[in-house]
Amino acid sequence: MNIKNIASAAFSAVFVFAAGFAVFTAGGSPTNIGSNAAAATTVNTSKETKSTTETTVTTEPTTEPTTLKTYYIKFLDFDGNLMKTVEVEEGDPINYNSVDTSSLHKHYGVNTEQAFYAWDINPQFADNDYTIHALSQTATITFKNPPKKYRYFSTKGNVILDGLEVYVKKAVQKPEKDKNGNYIVEENVVDISASCKASPSALSEAFANSDKATITVYPLGDKKSLCQFDIICYRDLGDLNEDGYINAVDASAVLNAYANMAASKNYTVSDKFVKLADVNMDGSVNARDASYILNYYAKTATSNEFMDWENFLDYDKILGTK
Repeated sequence: MNIKNIASAAFSAVFVFAAGFAVFTAGGSPTNIGSNAAAATTVNTSKETKSTTETTVTTEPTTEPTTLKTYYIKFLDFDGNLMKTVEVEEGDPINYNSVDTSSLHKHYGVNTEQAFYAWDINPQFADNDYTIHALSQTATITFKNPPKKYRYFSTKGNVILDGLEVYVKKAVQKPEKDKNGNYIVEENVVDISASCKASPSALSEAFANSDKATITVYPLGDKKSLCQFDIICYRDLGDLNEDGYINAVDASAVLNAYANMAASKNYTVSDKFVKLADVNMDGSVNARDASYILNYYAKTATSNEFMDWENFLDYDKILGTK
């Protein structure tokens, strides 16, 4: 190596060293711009890479079962016999309307009726296998006494059911069970006498063709009869001329007949006349009957309300009771 080359190499080394030292001491010289730009480019590239990584990250998919579990709902009748089995997917509602409870409606005899009341349990959604029992309600109508009134003295008004005694015993199964495993039965008795109806109900209809009639009693809204009893009508009592009124003319007719019968044993009157004239029903026609007719006329002439002979005479005492 010649001296010229050595000197040139030494000069280059000194120059490079001096340039590096100048950059180090200056800190922000133009020579550093390139380096900072390169560093920034490196940082930005890293940030972009990081951002891209964050936005492309996805949640791992969860696996769902392709089919749901099926539960079996069994419906049993009052006696524990299977009525229907319903298959319901898990979480779906249980359709109680799909079970025909009307088939549980039964009649035992004439006056006992049984029907569906409720289910012992009532789950709304299928989350298990269930056995559901039907609970019953049983109603029994008991007839105790017929109406007291069976004698009438006109065809006005309606059949009176006073004295009628009719009861309904209702037995309802509850979901709770006793110590023997049987459903507890709650019983109550209701007096339905006041809600019963007579057929025919109008006296004019009952006595349309005869002085005697048979009345049938029904619970309200029911077509099954509870009892029957006979009634009798002493119609037109005191109305001797049958003009629809009871007055002094009728009393006079009774007095004339009584006088004629007293004067002559051969004087007779018809059976119908005796039936209408003998208002106190003692078996004879006399002045006492005429007096009752006048009394009846006097009281009814001053009243707007209808009165029959029971307002004046105690026929239960005269004729007795059944």
